[in-house]
Amino acid sequence: MNRHFCRWAGRLAVIAAVLTCGCARQGVNGDGRSPKAVRVVAVESSTGAGSTTYSAVIAPNAQVDLAFRVSGYVVNVRQTKGADGRSRALEPGAAIGRGVILARIRAADYQAVVDKARGARDESNAGITAADAGLAEAQAALTQAESDFGRISALWQQESITRPAYDGAKARLDAARAKVDAATAAIAAAKQRATAAAAQAHEAEIALGDTELRAPFDGILVERHVDVGTLVSPVTPAFTMADLRLVKARFSVPDTALRQFRAGQVLPVTVDAFPDDRLQGRVLSVAPAADPKSRSFEIAVAIDNPALKLRSGMIASIRVEGEAAAHPQLRIPIDALVHDAVGDQYLVYALEQKNGSTVAQAIAVRPGPLVGNRVSILEGLSAGQRIVASGANLLRPGDVVKEVQ
Repeated sequence: MNRHFCRWAGRLAVIAAVLTCGCARQGVNGDGRSPKAVRVVAVESSTGAGSTTYSAVIAPNAQVDLAFRVSGYVVNVRQTKGADGRSRALEPGAAIGRGVILARIRAADYQAVVDKARGARDESNAGITAADAGLAEAQAALTQAESDFGRISALWQQESITRPAYDGAKARLDAARAKVDAATAAIAAAKQRATAAAAQAHEAEIALGDTELRAPFDGILVERHVDVGTLVSPVTPAFTMADLRLVKARFSVPDTALRQFRAGQVLPVTVDAFPDDRLQGRVLSVAPAADPKSRSFEIAVAIDNPALKLRSGMIASIRVEGEAAAHPQLRIPIDALVHDAVGDQYLVYALEQKNGSTVAQAIAVRPGPLVGNRVSILEGLSAGQRIVASGANLLRPGDVVKEVQ
């Protein structure tokens, strides 16, 4: 069965060699060494009939970097017992439940801010009580002033009192009304101060709570970046967690194979680490656009992983029943493909006769998806063409070569 790695470019980069111009001389290479031994194969042509097995990389359903929202020195990191029975800080691979406290930073500074904010809040609440009392006193004085002015007004109508007495009662009434208005405004201001103080106290309490870093979901610890004594800030990742209860197998396919996939489709899955386990995955998504470099489309397959056996980075095989291709597909061994980093292109080497010697000739090609240990070639070659398979990554254009079996 063929295999198709979802990101063939990464694997090709491992074997890529930077090409430089070289000169060939009869019998020896330009650097004076003997001809380089190479093995030559013919470009294969396949219709792709039957089923195809694609190689995919397992990725977590979610992976996040966790950081504190406040700055400070780490004073505690969650401890677990190791296989030797000793307690030690969390290590990668540890299972973590949602809400578990992973680490704490020094809280004394934040507790002091909380205490100060709470004091200001309590003082503001006391100010409301005092303002209420002032309003009650002003209203009582207003009631008395209104009563006095009513009596004085009746006497004024009867011409039983002097004008100054009447004016004095009127002034006392106006003053009492002004005090009530002032007391009412004082209550409104006191309530605003109390609201602001309560908000500051709540903000301080949130900051105090943020001195504890908790796991946002059930998952596996991927990496721990802090120890006791580490100075952290909101931009400092402290832990990396992954949700592996559901994993995704990601791989890429050419546009000619897109019609074989649809969202919700159930596909058989095997994992190299557990070859005897037969799993099932469901197509989660089909990329709406091709990768600009590989010109292939990524497929994501969701796989239930309740026992957490599947881990990020494992290689999975996904078999798809295919159809015969409308046009033959060209494939070459992966070792035959060379990456030219200078020209940012991919090359293969053919052999040509020059000045009585066999030399390497570079041919630019456009690779397609990786199927097993073979690469599909979309442009640059023809079926049956002979190219260098083994030793291609050691060649330069014009190198003298010797074909071996």
